[in-house]
This record gives sequence, C-alpha cells and structure tokens, in this order.
Amino acid sequence: MKAFLQRMVAWNKPYFNAITRFWDALRISAKLSVIMTGMILALTSFFYVFALFQITREIKISAIQKGEAVAEALKDEVAYVILAGNFPSLNYSFKRLTSTRHDIAYIFLLNPNGKVLAHSDASMVGKSYADRSITESLLDPNTRVEFKRTKHINRLIDIDICSVSVPIFTRGQRGGTLHIGLSLTQYLASNAPRIRSKIAWFIIPFSILAVLLAIRLAHSFTKPLQQLARGAAEVSKGNYTVQLPLRRTDELGEVAQAFNTMAVNLKENFDKVSDMANRDGLTGLYNSRFFREALGRELDRVKRTNRPFCVLLMDGDKFKRINDRYGHPTGDLVLQHISKLAGSVLRGYDTLARYGGEEFIAMLPDTTGSQALLMAERLRQGIENKPLVVENSTIIRLTISVGVAQARAPYEVKELISQADQALYRAKETGRNRVVLYKPLDNHDVQVHKSAIQTYL
Repeated sequence: MKAFLQRMVAWNKPYFNAITRFWDALRISAKLSVIMTGMILALTSFFYVFALFQITREIKISAIQKGEAVAEALKDEVAYVILAGNFPSLNYSFKRLTSTRHDIAYIFLLNPNGKVLAHSDASMVGKSYADRSITESLLDPNTRVEFKRTKHINRLIDIDICSVSVPIFTRGQRGGTLHIGLSLTQYLASNAPRIRSKIAWFIIPFSILAVLLAIRLAHSFTKPLQQLARGAAEVSKGNYTVQLPLRRTDELGEVAQAFNTMAVNLKENFDKVSDMANRDGLTGLYNSRFFREALGRELDRVKRTNRPFCVLLMDGDKFKRINDRYGHPTGDLVLQHISKLAGSVLRGYDTLARYGGEEFIAMLPDTTGSQALLMAERLRQGIENKPLVVENSTIIRLTISVGVAQARAPYEVKELISQADQALYRAKETGRNRVVLYKPLDNHDVQVHKSAIQTYL
C-alpha cells in the first residue's frame, strides 16, 4: 500500500508542480476570487442542505400535530362506537376523511388483540396486523408516533408515512387503538410551491450577498484590512472595547493605532453622554424618564419575587414663595440642598430622582410601608433640622411633605406613582411638613398613626 501511494505521488507530482506554479503566478485578487468562490459554493450547498433538513423537520412536526388533532376529533366518536358495537359507521367516517383529505393515507381501529374493527379501506376489516410496530402500539398506553415507508393503497408506489397511534379507553379500560397515517409524500407535493419558494428566499439572497462580498474582497482586502473591518463592525454595534491586534510600523499600523484610540475615546464619550441623558442638569440626580424606566423594571422584579417595594414622592413646601423672595438662583440652591440631604439619608441601593420642579421621587426596594414611613420621617426631619445658609448668611429654613405608596398588584407604574401623589396631596392639604402613607380604605376615612406626622390615607 505504501509503495502504491509513493507511485501515485510520483506519477502526479508534475501535475501538482504545475498547479503550484499556476497558483503562485496568480495575483492576490485572483487567489481571493478562487477561494471565495469555493467558499460560496460550499456555504450555498450547506445552507441548501440545512434548509431541506429544516423543511423536512417542519413537515414531520406538522404531520404529528395534524395526526394528533384528527385523533382528538375522532376519539369521542370511536369510544362511543366501541361501546355500541356499530363499527360499519366508522368505516364510512374513516373513508370520508381519507377521501377528502389527500394527506391522510389511512385510518383504522384495532381491538386489543390487533384485529381490525374499522378501516378506511373496508376490505381490511376483520384482518389482523402482524407488524412489530403495530404490536408495540397495542401495548403502549400513550400516543405513539412512527415514521416509516409503506405501499400506497393502490400498491403501485411507496410513500413515506407518519403513523400516529392513540389508545382509546372506555369505562376505564382500553377498548382499542386508533391508527392514523399521514402521507408525508402527499404533504410535500401539496406544499411544493411554498417549499421551493422558501428555499429560494433562503438561498438566493445569501448567494448574491456572498458573490458581492467575494468581488469586493478580491479587489482590495488583505488580512489586516479584514481585521480593521471586523473591528469597525464591532464598534458600530456598540462594542467600544474592541482593539485591533495589529503590531506594525507601516501605514496599516498607524491606521490600527488610530482606530484603537478612536474606540477608547468613543467609549468614554458614549458613557458620558449616556449618563448625562439620564441625569438632571441641576441636581445631578436621575431624571424622571430614567426613573420611570427603572421603576418599570423593579416592578417586574416585584411581580416575580413578591418582595415589598415602596415609592416616596416628596415636595418642597412653599417653594414658590422662596423663589419669589430670594430669586431663582437661590431656588436652585434649595433644590440642590434638598437633593444632597435626601441622598445622604437614603440607602445605597435606593434610587433617587428629580421628578419635576421641586418634586423628588425615590424607590425603596425590599421595604414595607412602615419601614418606608420611618425612612421618610428621617428624611423630613433631616431637611427640617438643616436649613440652607446662602452667601449673605441668610438662613432659609426648609420643610418637605412626603407621600409614600407601597406597591400592590397589578404593579403598574402609573398607578403606583398616582398613589404616592395622592398621599403627597393629602400631606399638603393637612398642613405640610408631614409624611402620609397611601392606604386604600373602604370608607375612605383618614386614620392617624400614633405619630402626628405619619398619616394614612
């Protein structure tokens, strides 16, 4: 064998040498054209085979589902006939189904011993099946599916069959086994235009795209430029961490270095812009748009975990009067002062945002209504006890009103914020500088907690 291989190599060596010389004489673009053409043919063949496999799989799944659906539709009628013993009526029903539905090759009913009680081909009634799969189906308590090749009813051609066998139980005992044969060949023939169209839509666009790509690569691309293109594609998808692995000192190395620097700068700028888009320009807190999105995600988590969750909606008391008396710049200082104090009281995993104007909103994960009341009270006291001192030593005493709402089903963002807003309105209405928890009551009365500042709606 070894000597034979050596002779074959020696005999074909001139041809190998000629092919090598021819390949070496080709330009890079021609080599790329040959390589890409081969890849296109290989990939097209692969995707064609893959498409056929997927379509065949879909056909089999559809056949199984259709067989089970037909069996489900016939199950009650068959059970009734078994009890009544009127099997000739089943012959008519089976025959009618197979004649009107070309994809149904046969339907028959066997008794527990394998004898045909009813059949779409009436001549088969009374006969017995000795097929192994039929025998196994008689013992299987569950629906059974089998794919096989068999003769068509006219005995002229072979067809592929999806055989679905379903046990029929009457009065707690197995009265028979219903067999339904779906013709995959007929199904394929009836769906041939759709299948051809699906394959065409799958293969043709890919082939055209591959040819265009091959032409483009054959004209200009080399390996470093391919790496550059892949890096640019990653950046376009938002992956700014990509770095080209080029270690060159020529122009391509300069391009790679410039690209790597650009990717780093883009990442830094993107992070800054993304954070700025989610922040309030005055206080540095999250803005209301970001807060609503974050609240929606948190409420989805609460739905899954059923953990307690609360929202605080706070408003600076008589803020308009401060603006009118001291001016808007001082009003801005007041908002910044409140935001800093609120941030110092809340926990690290709480989310605080400026909701609009002098309103601030916070969400408190894993927090019950009573716990949220205590935290809101510490927040209220902290702001009341730390007045703002402006540049001319003017002391501005501040208070806030806080509305608290605990999340309840159906956990809607708008509903939860609306409840906190109603609690805040009641805090304002009952004298300001207080904390109110929203709690729906049948009589809509106001209940006062032991602490005068913790009021329930």
